[in-house]
Amino acid sequence: MRRDQLVGWSKMLRLAVIVSVAIVVVVFAITVFAGGGWWRGDSADSSVASGSTGTPALRPADTTPVAAVWAVPKVFLGEWKVIAADPVSFDVSLTIRSGKNAEEVAFSSYTDSVSGARCERAERLVAATETELTLAARLTGGLRCADPATSSTVELRPDGSITYVVDRPGGAITSTLRKS
Repeated sequence: MRRDQLVGWSKMLRLAVIVSVAIVVVVFAITVFAGGGWWRGDSADSSVASGSTGTPALRPADTTPVAAVWAVPKVFLGEWKVIAADPVSFDVSLTIRSGKNAEEVAFSSYTDSVSGARCERAERLVAATETELTLAARLTGGLRCADPATSSTVELRPDGSITYVVDRPGGAITSTLRKS
């Protein structure tokens, strides 16, 4: 082989290696920055919830230590309701059942009293104390529901009611609920 042919092959080989490395870098960047999330420990479940509108139901990551097992305190068990009027009138219903961490222990719904639109969520236990529950939710039903998977907290109040706070992209919704 002549020297000029070897130089040509060497340049082509070098170009092929550079292009291959560039492709690997681009695929990695897309995976990480366009929703891969595996490097943060996110565990997104992109399955569609039964009875939903076809929107993927993402699940917030559970940060429960492996050895920890929490149970829902009895004081939280039952059905809780409120009719709120800030800024729009809506009915909130939250049913909490017994269970331990990582289990779906709560089911909530919001019904707009003006439009009748209803959104439903299933919520799994992430942490529990005698006075507070931390939950991770997934959308299970409803049309035009704006809140994707979010976290929520339920805090026992001195008067026996609970404060239910739902974190969502447009801002938290806070309601005071009473057992029905």
